[in-house]
Amino acid sequence: MRKKGYGFAVSALLACALLISLFLALNGVQYSYYSQTDYSRIVLVKDSALRQSAFFVLAAAVTAALGALLGKLSPRTQERIGLGVLLFACVWFLLIGSFYVRGNPYYPEGDQLNTTAGAYYNRQGNFSMLSPGGYIGMYQQQKGLMFFYELLFSVFGDFAYGEAKQIHVLLGVVLLVSGHGFLKLHTGRALPGILFDVLLIFCMPFLLYLPYIYGDIPAICLCMAMFWALAAYGKKRKKRFLVIAALLSGAALLFRMNTWIVLIAVAIGLGLLAWKWGRWRVLLAALLIVLSAEGAVKAVDVMYEVRSGYESGIGIPSVLWIAMGLQETDGSPGVYNRYQQSVFAEYHFEREPAAQEGRNYIRGRLKELVKRPDVMADFFRRKLMMQWLEPLYESLYATKSFEEERPVPDWVEELYYGGLHDSVWKAANYYQSVVYLAFAVFVAGSLWERERGQRDGTFYIPLIAVVGGFLFSVIWESQCRYVLPYYMFLLLYAPLGLEKAADVLVSAGKRLFLLIGNRKGETR
Repeated sequence: MRKKGYGFAVSALLACALLISLFLALNGVQYSYYSQTDYSRIVLVKDSALRQSAFFVLAAAVTAALGALLGKLSPRTQERIGLGVLLFACVWFLLIGSFYVRGNPYYPEGDQLNTTAGAYYNRQGNFSMLSPGGYIGMYQQQKGLMFFYELLFSVFGDFAYGEAKQIHVLLGVVLLVSGHGFLKLHTGRALPGILFDVLLIFCMPFLLYLPYIYGDIPAICLCMAMFWALAAYGKKRKKRFLVIAALLSGAALLFRMNTWIVLIAVAIGLGLLAWKWGRWRVLLAALLIVLSAEGAVKAVDVMYEVRSGYESGIGIPSVLWIAMGLQETDGSPGVYNRYQQSVFAEYHFEREPAAQEGRNYIRGRLKELVKRPDVMADFFRRKLMMQWLEPLYESLYATKSFEEERPVPDWVEELYYGGLHDSVWKAANYYQSVVYLAFAVFVAGSLWERERGQRDGTFYIPLIAVVGGFLFSVIWESQCRYVLPYYMFLLLYAPLGLEKAADVLVSAGKRLFLLIGNRKGETR
């Protein structure tokens, strides 16, 4: 009975994921958002669905050829090749990543600069940014990242941006090893890990974000490492992997508060694991991980309260972001327009009246949308497409500010403002279609496989996070960068989708070959 119930729960998850994957795949091969080289706005462009799909078929054919070659080798040799590819990918990533962050004179602005400035001021004993109306006071979710930069500056000196960029490169290697290990643990085969390695070293958005002085890259990499630790626990049942996952969860949440979506996925995934095993003590492990993450955040809050004298929890209410996510600004759905900051300031930085203003707006806006279902459907469709169909995920837009003291190299100028910009965008566009189509094939194929009920809950944790991230993007502020973590998590399932597509391709080829052979025989 328990196994039947578990299989039904997994099927329900896959059914939700299938709807999301079909939305991404069908729209992804037809449309894309293009960021102009003056970065004034992004525009929707029509893609050739035939060319996008053909590129996916080519990727599946390469996968089939690679699978056939590996199939002729012993499992031990395959494993060695897989480790060799992983090592090559790590070295290649280190070299390319280091070259890129050293050559790109990116200098932070906006939120990134304010967060690092807060770390600098704190080190000087000036805690004004934590006051009500101060930047950190309003954006409380930045405290963990500010704490990290305080630590970094205490080791390498104030505004050690170069060292921060190099740390991002090292974390990229952690991402590579963790993703490869996750797939090896769950499949026991070399090919999925090899495909993941190849996909990651060509993942243009992630590479372009390496110099970004913010919490996105660290949070993504730490979450991926946590997925590996939980997969190792699911396979080896060693408690030390839970301790590792708990430590990683706290660090990831400090870097980016949207890690809560991942933590909810962890709780659900471990709940599925407890269901499958019939060991409800596993739920205590989920509680340990969630409490560890929350405890890390609270510890930083208390530390800053003691040092600064300002209370924590005085920032902008989250409901104001949701209200902003329902607004149409200059023809764009849910984009940043300073609404939440303006309302908060209007109510003299008092949370409750500002939150009530946001709740009132949401009620009124939802009533308006419900009366016009066509308008509501169009609004949310455009909002989702704007976030999920920009193949570079605003990586160039987010990193287009440079140091005034350093000359911008010609290749960087070409990347951001010249012909290389469009070439990179086109390559990322094809790449995105491959990922989305492979993800859709994986989900659809998994729904028809008996294996879905045999996999433990840790295999589905990244998938649950993707579903949660997609739903979150419906209600929150529209920004492509916010969905980058879930795009990276998709890469864990894209290799499996490519394998399924390769199997279909090989099967279709065999049938065609037999059909042609039979016709020739009839002719004779």
